[in-house]
Amino acid sequence: MERPYKFTIFLLVTNLFVFMLMWQTSGMRFGILGAFDAPVLVAYGAKLNSLVNAGQWWRLIAPMFVHVSLLHLLVNMYSLWIIGPYVEKLYGASKFVVIWVLTGIAGLVASYLTVVGPAVPLGGLGRFIFKIHDDASAGASGALFGLVGVLFVFGIKFRHELPEGFKRAFGIGLLPMIVLNLFIGYVGRGIIDNAAHLGGLAAGAALALVIDYRR
Repeated sequence: MERPYKFTIFLLVTNLFVFMLMWQTSGMRFGILGAFDAPVLVAYGAKLNSLVNAGQWWRLIAPMFVHVSLLHLLVNMYSLWIIGPYVEKLYGASKFVVIWVLTGIAGLVASYLTVVGPAVPLGGLGRFIFKIHDDASAGASGALFGLVGVLFVFGIKFRHELPEGFKRAFGIGLLPMIVLNLFIGYVGRGIIDNAAHLGGLAAGAALALVIDYRR
């Protein structure tokens, strides 16, 4: 655990830099609770299904570096600062970057696939995952859930060789945090892109099943 975590810091700085550019573009008009207008989000790469369908496939990657508001950025970057170093130290820098990118893309693809339009009737659980409107979607939370999925499976897969502290922090120990975040997503359905979270979480868990950590 004494290994460096340079790419975690690089991702933090990159997300902050992009946010500062967006803030300047918007005219620096809002405070901590304000949000960027849709044109600013779209200009910086937020996911819109209509634009992805028009050939702008890079909108399934770019939103990992775009955040809707300052509060959105702070919550995600704090989570990255807490979780990212563990994954980068355990798996090494190159695998960490691959995990981050693939789980982020998986989350955005899940978000893309779950925009069903107003013609489809949705119940409470349906609204938790599926979206009626093709709204701009952005944020690093899909990749962050991917890191959680990695540590969840890591803690179970290697439980027999982990010290007690790791056993409590990873694997089953992450279940309360996962359940809490899914509950928050259910309460905030319609605002929070739960499909992206679940897609990232599943992708991270799947990657951890096949990737060995850096011993």
